[in-house]
Amino acid sequence: MLRIGRSCRALARAQLGRQQQHSFGSLSKVIFIANAESDVGTREGKVKSFGEHHGNLDLKLEKHPGHGGKGGGTNPEELFACGYAACFNGALRLVAEKNGIKIGNSSVKVSVSLGVESETVTAGVPLCVGLAAKVHAEIEGVDGPTAQKCADLAHEFCPYSRATRGNMDVEVVGTAK
Repeated sequence: MLRIGRSCRALARAQLGRQQQHSFGSLSKVIFIANAESDVGTREGKVKSFGEHHGNLDLKLEKHPGHGGKGGGTNPEELFACGYAACFNGALRLVAEKNGIKIGNSSVKVSVSLGVESETVTAGVPLCVGLAAKVHAEIEGVDGPTAQKCADLAHEFCPYSRATRGNMDVEVVGTAK
């Protein structure tokens, strides 16, 4: 599943002075705030969490070999995949419970791809890059159709899924374990 240039077309419309339509809701209540900082090294530097109640993350970044790097460290797409997987699994368990679906253990794997959407000039760069994700939820104690239903409900509820909806392609698969 690949969407070509949709985000770039939206940027091009904005550059032409057309109003962009947003379909997101504002937060009515903040539950908590997570903070992170990237140093000058960007994709070959460091990222760290900061602030009250943070998890003391302090990670070395390295470009992925497919992106011209040597590997050996993490990258922004990997960090996004980790956050998405954790959030989606929490959403999965919550929506199953709230919908009266008894499930066993669950695990969620998320693969995030960085790729070229088009060669449209974006912010002065002759290239438009984007992300795509594949979310695979494996659920014990249910059959295949019920696993897919739970994954679809989680995709409807999960904050990461809501944030990416309409902005990048996300494929969601639920399977029985």
